[in-house]
This record gives sequence, structure tokens and C-alpha cells, in this order.
Amino acid sequence: MCYKTGHIINPRHEIKFSCNLPLSFILLITSYKQETYQLVHSLDLHSEKFSHRLQTALRSTGNDENLLETVAELASEDGNSVYAEMLKLITGKNFENDHAKSHWDAAISHRGKIFLPQYAATGFRAALLDYLHNVVGELSDPRLIDADYLHNITRSSITDGLTGLFNQTYFKKVLESSIINQRRSVDHAFALVLLDIDHFKQYNDRCGHLAGDEALRECAAIIAKALRDGDIAARYGGEEFVLLLPNLYRQDAFAVAERIRKNIENYHFSKQELLDGGNLTISGGVALFPDNGESVADIINAADKELYRAKERRNCIYSFSEDRRKRSRKAIRSLVEYAVFDGTLYRPALSIDISENGMGIGCESNLLAGMAISLRLTKPYWPENVDLTAIVRQVRQRDDMTYVGLEFENSFDFIKDLLNQNQAAITMATA
Repeated sequence: MCYKTGHIINPRHEIKFSCNLPLSFILLITSYKQETYQLVHSLDLHSEKFSHRLQTALRSTGNDENLLETVAELASEDGNSVYAEMLKLITGKNFENDHAKSHWDAAISHRGKIFLPQYAATGFRAALLDYLHNVVGELSDPRLIDADYLHNITRSSITDGLTGLFNQTYFKKVLESSIINQRRSVDHAFALVLLDIDHFKQYNDRCGHLAGDEALRECAAIIAKALRDGDIAARYGGEEFVLLLPNLYRQDAFAVAERIRKNIENYHFSKQELLDGGNLTISGGVALFPDNGESVADIINAADKELYRAKERRNCIYSFSEDRRKRSRKAIRSLVEYAVFDGTLYRPALSIDISENGMGIGCESNLLAGMAISLRLTKPYWPENVDLTAIVRQVRQRDDMTYVGLEFENSFDFIKDLLNQNQAAITMATA
């Protein structure tokens, strides 16, 4: 045997280590209780600053000299925080920077004491474990676990088993971290989107729970496909999903959510014809940090309120700021004209409702979310002749007519006056 001293104590039995410990192994500290191992460290939960090079060094084959050289090189550039980060990756414990450097140097020296010279090059990790456990007592109950197996365990602990998306617990940790990071920069925002499958209970009841599970997996795949690198998608619970979209503002976040909504609407789910509506759809609410909340609870509640409004209509996305929600919306049926900015002639449409900030219209043409259009309101159908510019925020099909939700680029006093008038006094378009 090529070891001199040291052993690892397992609650069940003693394991002696030798110099030919496979380099693919990494230390994992756990607590043992009633046959249960509780993970307290994850390879995914660490500083991003040294992530790539440190993990590459940990996973490299060969001897430990490559690991030591990489750490020393990074430490010469960034200081003792590199040692603290590496010990956190290996043991799962947080060490103060200077203490980490001291332990690291002592473990290198300790290696020469417990291994014969010809075996020392491959024995640093075992020496580090023995030093931290038996010499200074920093590790009370160390275990050995393969890094790939640890990665699989870690992955399963933060993902939803059915859909493969992240789970709610992990998502909230990422959201909290994002809020902390974004508070340090005034130039960045992020969007949170809550999505909920419409009439999913009816789908489960009529199509069966196996079909329901498959529909959840298919929705998750559609959602994941619509996201960029760096976006986070999670199953929030039941038939709800949640998205974290970094560095996106309201209009872009709405466009992402609307694309997901449309893709799900157009997807053929098994047995969906058994639904009352004949189609499985999804609704969503969008909230923006910091506009709609500056804490995890506030930003989730803001998106949830928008989702609640969307669920009243189904198969749509809502994304209006808090002040807009408080403003009145009046149902008014009257003639309007619209045109896209490509030289197209004005076409007739029917107004459905109107507020200070937007209007819903019914038309025959297909308009796309995010598109800018020109609106024309004329007498005698409206109190004044007015030309407006609006942005398409939502598009839904209603029988033979397309419902389009518009947001005005500017507010107009005559619309405020109109909302205060008696609706019976408004000239209505005749059928």
C-alpha cells in the first residue's frame, strides 16, 4: 500500500485511501441521518468568475500538478479568493480567503508527509481531505462521490422530473440572486413571465392523466425552444410555468411570451378536440424588475396579477404596468380604420373597448404582436378626427374575427373625456 496514514470515517465502515485515487472523484460533505444523505454542495452553485478553468482543472486526468498550477496561476491574477472558491468547489464549505490560502499551502506540505515521493504527484486531493479532516478538523464527516454522479444528483435536485425544466425552489434562488445582482446596476432590467395552461383540469379529466403529463412535457419543450441562452424556464407548479428573461424590457419580454402562446395554440396536442374549445392554449402575465417589484415576492405577485387578468379571457398575454391597471376601460363598439406602416391602404375595423392607454379592435387581417400600426378615428363615429400610432400587444382569434389588443404610443385628452361620458351618448357603428 502506498499510503502512510489517514483514513475516511464512514458511518457504516472505514475506508482507507491510497495514492491512486481516481482524479474523477471529488469530495462531498454530507450529513448522515436515518440512511439519508443530504447534499450541501452543488457544482452549479459557485462564483462564475473562475468557473470554467477551476472545473476543467478538477475534471482533468493525469496528476494533481495541473490542478495546483492552475490554481496558483489564477491566484496570482485574482488573489486568495481563488483558494476559497476552489475549497468551496471541493468541500462545499465557505472559507475566508486568507484561511483558504493557509489550508491550501498546508495541504501541499501535508502531502509530502503521508505519501512516498513517487506517489505524491497524484495524492494532493487525498492529502487535502486528510488534512482538513484529521489535522485541523474542518470536515467532520467527509464522503467520496464521483463528480459525474454528483452532477446527476445535483441536476435532479434542481429540476422537475416530468418536464426537465428547473423546479420552483431552484428558480426562486436564481431569481433572488438576479435581484441582488441587478440592484448593483441601474442599466439593466429583467422580465418575469408566469404562464398557465388554460382549462388543464378539463383536459386531464377528458383525455386522461397520461395525456396530461405528455401535454406538460410538450409545453415545456415548446417553452424551452423559444428561449435564448441565459434565459431560465421552470415548472412553477401543476400546469404553471415561469420564465426569467435577463436584460429584456417589457416589449421584448411580451414578444417572447406571445411567441410561446402562439406556438402552443398552433400545436396539436393529443385528444385536444375533446375540450370545449377544441384546442389546448396557454395564458400569461409579464412583470418587469424593478418597475413592478423589487423583491422576489413582489415581482412574482405582479406577474401573477397580470396572469389573473389574462385568465379572464384565456389564450392571451397581459403586460401592463401597475398604473395602467388602475385606469378604466370602457366597452365601445364603433368604426375605426387601421393601416400598417408599409404603404397599405386603411382598412375598417370595429373597436371593442378602449382605455387611456390602449384599445381593443376586431378585424379580418392578421396582425403580429410588436407591430406598429396607424389608427384613424373619424366623425361622426368619434367625437373628433384623430390619427393615432399604436403597438400590437396581443392577438387572438375569435370565430371569424381577429381580436387585437393595442397600446397607444401617446395619451390623448379626448380619450379621457370619452371615458367619462355616458356610453349611450357615443355614436355607435351600425351593423
